[in-house]
Amino acid sequence: MSEKVNFSLRNIANHQLVSLSDFTGKPVILQFWVSWCPDCMREVPLLNQFYESMRSEQIVVISINVSGREGSSEQRDEFISRNHISIPVLKDKGTEVYDQFGCKGVPTTVLLSADHTVQEVYGDKDTFPNMLHGISGLLTR
Repeated sequence: MSEKVNFSLRNIANHQLVSLSDFTGKPVILQFWVSWCPDCMREVPLLNQFYESMRSEQIVVISINVSGREGSSEQRDEFISRNHISIPVLKDKGTEVYDQFGCKGVPTTVLLSADHTVQEVYGDKDTFPNMLHGISGLLTR
């Protein structure tokens, strides 16, 4: 997928509508996840640590809960609370945005360039250090 993408989803915390186009001109990290997934239990907190340490205006980090694959909103909220997730969490409309990006499993992390074309896609078998390498590539483009 090399075409530009866009979507609008609600932030779980404040119910505000967030659009990818709100971040035009900035590279974006999107991470799709669900609370019951063992790999998500590992990867989401790692990305959250990265997000908290970066706090950079250079890159945007967005977490997307795939509501169409989620057990329940209570499980999702418990996961967010238990792991102290501070990344903005958006709620997918079922699997709409997940499918738009051609995701095959969770977690899936998508790196978008500043013009919001897909640069890299990382699945559940990829390691966080590999993702960091891709992220550093986004920042140097």
